[in-house]
Amino acid sequence: MIGKPKGIIDLFFVTRGQWISMYLLMCWLSIMALTESYNLYLDTAFSKLAIEEKFETLTKRYGIRIVYQIGDDFLSNITHPFIAVGPPKDSKIMAIRHRVLLRYPQRLSMAFKKYPEEVIKGYLNAIHFAAYINHNGVSSGGTYDTFRRIVYMVDGGGRKDNDAISTFHHEFSSLLLSRHSFFLNPWFDQNPKDFVYAYESEKNWLEVFNNSSLEGTEADYEKGFMNTYGQTEFENDFNEYSAMIFTYPEKFKRIMARYPRVRGKFLVWLKFYQEIDPIFTEEYLLGVETQGG
Repeated sequence: MIGKPKGIIDLFFVTRGQWISMYLLMCWLSIMALTESYNLYLDTAFSKLAIEEKFETLTKRYGIRIVYQIGDDFLSNITHPFIAVGPPKDSKIMAIRHRVLLRYPQRLSMAFKKYPEEVIKGYLNAIHFAAYINHNGVSSGGTYDTFRRIVYMVDGGGRKDNDAISTFHHEFSSLLLSRHSFFLNPWFDQNPKDFVYAYESEKNWLEVFNNSSLEGTEADYEKGFMNTYGQTEFENDFNEYSAMIFTYPEKFKRIMARYPRVRGKFLVWLKFYQEIDPIFTEEYLLGVETQGG
């Protein structure tokens, strides 16, 4: 015979299993409430003036524009089969949340410090922000417009500081690459014999893209790449070197010390950047004395 309940709650939950179920339900409801509160926090809108004030130091110093409203000029009207002009006009785009956008004055300031002021002024006109950019089922984390000298940054709210900074260096290196000559053979000489970039093979490029990773492994470094994404095409290979060198110099230095192919590509990369500005030395970038090539 079941004894008399000790309290009002015991009238509803008698067994241990019922108590556990109730506890788990309360935890789930609490998580949902916190998530909703965080989303409301992110959705807090700021005035245009308030946002301009946050970016004012950067925009005045470097003469760049910060664009976050999805207007007619957000995407380019130009289409070109071989030159990057930003996301296609029929891309699906979501505006960036203001709370997320306001993380970027500090992030961009850290990224810009890696370059002489005149390099940013000379090669970058604007940064366009979005929470989401997708074209034909392919979501973009960042891209660039060669003609208008724009870097597109995509952030739905989950990006960490170094990830966002790395994306800027990746895309900005394409703007630099588009305006300077680059001799490919010395770079290709560092690749394994008979290596073919994945996008140039007969493989399905979308499948290759979806299966590529930004996380490098020893197998990637041994072949002279920062990750599998860098093995999709030359430009991504070059971009990933820029992203790693500018964002994680200590990590890159350790990788380069162990893998000759990485060292070989770095010297080719370095020569390119020194033609843009001679300040880009090995010591300046990595904090080490120049080594022999």
